[in-house]
Amino acid sequence: MTTPFPFVAAATLTAAQMNAITTLPTSTKTASHTLTIADVSTRVIMNSASATTITVNTSIFGASDVVEILNIGAGVCTVTAGTCTVGSSGTLALVQNAGGTLTFISASASVFRADGVTPAAGGKLLQLVSTAKTDTYSQSVSLTYTDVTGLSVSITPTLATSKVYVSVLLHTANDTASGERGMFRIMRDSTAIGIADTAGSRTRATTGYFSLLNTQMMNMYGMNFLDSPATTSATTYKIQMFNTSGAVQYVNRTSDNADATYTGRVISTITVMEIGA
Repeated sequence: MTTPFPFVAAATLTAAQMNAITTLPTSTKTASHTLTIADVSTRVIMNSASATTITVNTSIFGASDVVEILNIGAGVCTVTAGTCTVGSSGTLALVQNAGGTLTFISASASVFRADGVTPAAGGKLLQLVSTAKTDTYSQSVSLTYTDVTGLSVSITPTLATSKVYVSVLLHTANDTASGERGMFRIMRDSTAIGIADTAGSRTRATTGYFSLLNTQMMNMYGMNFLDSPATTSATTYKIQMFNTSGAVQYVNRTSDNADATYTGRVISTITVMEIGA
């Protein structure tokens, strides 16, 4: 039994309702939600594995109205100003098991106070997305950067101030004995990131190789970069490859590709992590 908030004039409460005076009515949402008058003096519980929002609009609530918000889902829930302003001295992005109270100071302004046990978003992992490329890929001579098919990942940051940490594990081999060069770079949509400074006509890359020895073995390359995308829109990170004349570059396989137990097949991965700032 819960108390019938909000009270109305001449309402008669039962004993059970009076005993439940400290028990807030609750509603559980599994997708983004725009607050309505039915949410006043209740606890809105968000439960979604994906990122969600609680949108606050004007001319719905009055001064002193309150709404409690609790996020129990794995996806970050962000309290978002629609037509009503939302002030806060802390974070509006609620990680799992975080919550707080939204208090209205007028019909068009509110203040969100995060619970004292709620960690600030800064420096916290808000979400992680990863792609594993388990098939193979080959690229003939290409003196321009080309996408490695299937080695990309998309993330939608919850905060425009967030950092995105990109971590890549790439396995490659080429089919020449020596004297070839290959380079790899990280892309954010159509922008190269984590690459070296301009130096004449040299190709800028995140990592690469110059083969002096027999390179028909597979080689492992790690790439890591802390990016500042400054957006809350869907963003794609991917890997591009560049190789010089005479070489065919392979991903996740050896160059001879013999069907034998001594020949391996491996995977490459790209992982992105949103870090609250």
